[in-house]
Amino acid sequence: MKKKVIVLGNGLVGSVMALDMAADDAYEVTVCDSNVASLEATRKKSQNRVTVRSDVDFASAAAITDAVKGFDLCIGAVPGFLGYNMLGAVIEAGVNISDISFMPEDFRGWDEKAKKKGVVAYEDAGVAPGASSILINYACKCMDEVEKAIYYVGGLPIEPEPPFNYKVVFSADDVIEEYVRPARFKKNGKIETVPALSNCEVFDFDVPGVKLPKMEGFFTDGCRTLLETIPSPNVIEYTLRYPGTARDLEFLRSIGLFDNTPVKVKGVTVSPRDVFGHFAYPMMKLREDEKDFTFFHIEVTGRKGGKKVQHTFSLYDEKDMKTGYPSMSRTTGFTCVIVGRMIAEGILKDVGVNPPEFVGNNPKAVEFLLSELKKRNVIVTQSTKEL
Repeated sequence: MKKKVIVLGNGLVGSVMALDMAADDAYEVTVCDSNVASLEATRKKSQNRVTVRSDVDFASAAAITDAVKGFDLCIGAVPGFLGYNMLGAVIEAGVNISDISFMPEDFRGWDEKAKKKGVVAYEDAGVAPGASSILINYACKCMDEVEKAIYYVGGLPIEPEPPFNYKVVFSADDVIEEYVRPARFKKNGKIETVPALSNCEVFDFDVPGVKLPKMEGFFTDGCRTLLETIPSPNVIEYTLRYPGTARDLEFLRSIGLFDNTPVKVKGVTVSPRDVFGHFAYPMMKLREDEKDFTFFHIEVTGRKGGKKVQHTFSLYDEKDMKTGYPSMSRTTGFTCVIVGRMIAEGILKDVGVNPPEFVGNNPKAVEFLLSELKKRNVIVTQSTKEL
């Protein structure tokens, strides 16, 4: 019997996840969104293998609970500001979930309820956080003592275009959240907080077989639960963009264009972020003929058997021009659905609300993830060396 899957959200990533799940005869897929045109496009692209619904109000917990009841698995792909309440509503229905919603709240607030309901939930299950978190924790498990975990991640257009040199490849609101939400990191065992965009540096990565541009990296709140769950006194994440981006974003933030608090302008009440988005987001839309790439590089350093060692993982992926799937949609969406499949197939059984790195506790799950990504032509290279 086919397993029933419901995808909440049919945006740049949600649509790819729905189509990926529907390509497997083992799953019967329904996708929900308020955008009727996008739903119709997904239905047609799936050759009618996907059922679509436009009547589910994502702002209503009761509506979400009612919509997901009876499904074997939920895939969460709503904007971050809707994520926490959506998660609670899915748990209330007793449905397992794999979720990429970049919520500002601590999703572990639903852990007790999930355990009472017998729900298996994995949050932040995208590419980073997500796949990066899984591999970092897996590397930590291979060591006797961990000294430092540092990783770099970015999704960018291959051919940058001013003024932003960036294209929106997931929820536009969540992109701005990266630039305003305070960034946390761990140094010498202490969790510290700085403004997003801090600690900007320029990096020139040397990855065999890949010609990468110079990129700048700065702190955002990408470390998430890794700050508490892995035994490393130092945990740092750099978000990568083209050089000059942090300076420009700091200017836009400093004049208030990223604020959500409504203001009155000539008698009209507006949100500065909405005004910014109205003009900027169309300029940052990835065109059909444009290619983007996703890159992450992870270094976990520690000791094993008395020797200092370093585990590294690198991922480089580009837009699939045949399917039209942007690279960020591929790497984020595929990771989430693979985690979802592992829940559905009983590989991941831990009841409660789990951070993504807990997948790394299970070597079989890590092997499954890397194997399934490879089937989709998303390749992660790994190496270990003595220092």
